[in-house]
Amino acid sequence: MPPPVAATANARNLLLVDVDLHCTEEGQGLPLLVHHGGPGLDHTVIAPHLGPLAQHLCLICYDHRGSGRSARPHGQDPYHIDRFVADIEGVAIGLGLERFALLGHSFGGIVALRFALAHPDVLSHLILVCSPTSHHFIDEVESALPDCLDAEALSELSALQESEPSDYVMRRSLELLAPIYFRDPGHVSELGLDSVQFGPQTQAVWDSLEGFDLRPRLGEIKVPTLVIAGGHDRSVTPEQAREAADALPQGKLLVMEGSGHYPFVEEPEPFLSAVLEFLGFKVKKRGLFGRRSS
Repeated sequence: MPPPVAATANARNLLLVDVDLHCTEEGQGLPLLVHHGGPGLDHTVIAPHLGPLAQHLCLICYDHRGSGRSARPHGQDPYHIDRFVADIEGVAIGLGLERFALLGHSFGGIVALRFALAHPDVLSHLILVCSPTSHHFIDEVESALPDCLDAEALSELSALQESEPSDYVMRRSLELLAPIYFRDPGHVSELGLDSVQFGPQTQAVWDSLEGFDLRPRLGEIKVPTLVIAGGHDRSVTPEQAREAADALPQGKLLVMEGSGHYPFVEEPEPFLSAVLEFLGFKVKKRGLFGRRSS
């Protein structure tokens, strides 16, 4: 492996068929395209935590359509999940990527899985970070609320759900749900939630995903896949991650015991080491991968 190189950030807007997407590139070598979580968040929630990877590879992040610095799209049904899948293809073509690794976090993992099913030949690796494979993760969140939130937080969350949707309502809801998503809820401050934007995509995307279930199709994905779970994630649980890893023909499971839904925040060094090792880079730390369940 060549020695790490200093990374230089390069930001640009990519003009796709119906929308401009804000994209950043850092580093050189193997392209790793990152699809952040959401909808309603932008790449700044994850990109700063992945920055050290750019010493070894080309780290590519972009804001979803209608989020962050990306434009709001036009046309019929512009926030359907299939549009988000097509955007990955558009970004890859715009950057001249013939083959690349793809990392999706949370909602971004749903899109990444759909992309892998539609375009298997262009992916060298797939990394799913706390990514649901069916709509049942919503049941996990709802069942965990009474255990994780006190009465005051539950009352405020209920009031927010009855309020007119807005950036504030979405941001405050995420703050209240920190015990669901973090082992240490105090880490929620590291997400930079000032970037939260409630827009038409927030509800429209979930409408297009109503009742989704990718589990029956996971066996079609032949690309080497790393499934990362947080041991304290109450939304996409380690059990769900294990089920996904077992169903993927080349799936590997990593459960990060000190993390919730954002392991790149709560356990950054082990997370980055695991990603690099999976992508074929030599790292000092060993034995990070969990075994497939029998």
